[in-house]
Amino acid sequence: MKLVTLLLSLLMALHVHAAGSGRYETQQSSSPLSAAEAMLSEQNYLEASEWLSDYLQSKKGRRSADAWNLLGFSLRKQGHYPQALYAYQQALSIKPSHLGALEYSGELYLSLQELARAEQNLARLEQYCGNCQEQQQLELAISRYLAE
Repeated sequence: MKLVTLLLSLLMALHVHAAGSGRYETQQSSSPLSAAEAMLSEQNYLEASEWLSDYLQSKKGRRSADAWNLLGFSLRKQGHYPQALYAYQQALSIKPSHLGALEYSGELYLSLQELARAEQNLARLEQYCGNCQEQQQLELAISRYLAE
C-alpha cells in the first residue's frame, strides 16, 4: 500500500494537475474508466494519467486491473517506463490473465530491449486467449523489433 501511495505521489509531483474542464465527465456514464479511455483515444496521455491516478486512490479504483493497465499505457506513452512497468505489474497482480496488460507490458519490454520478457508475455497471451487481438498486436510488435 505504501508503494501505491508513493507511486501516486510521484505522479502528482511529476505533473501539474490539470484543472478539470469537465469535458470528459459526460462520457463516464457507461463505465468509470470511459473518461480515461476518451483521453487516451485523443492522445491526452498526461491528462489521462492524472485522472487515473486520482481514480486509483479511490476504494473502487485501487483494485481495478483495467485502471492500472490504462495508467501503465498512459505512462509508457509519456516515456515513464519504470512507473509504467509498476502499473502493469499491479494490473497483472490483480488479474494475471489481463490481456491488455500482457500486451502493453510486452511492448514496454521491447522498448527496454528485453525481448525474452516480451516473448514470455506472448506465450502467456497464447495460453489465455489463443490468437486474440492482443496476441496479434504483440506478435506484430516483436516482428518489428526483430526487423530493426
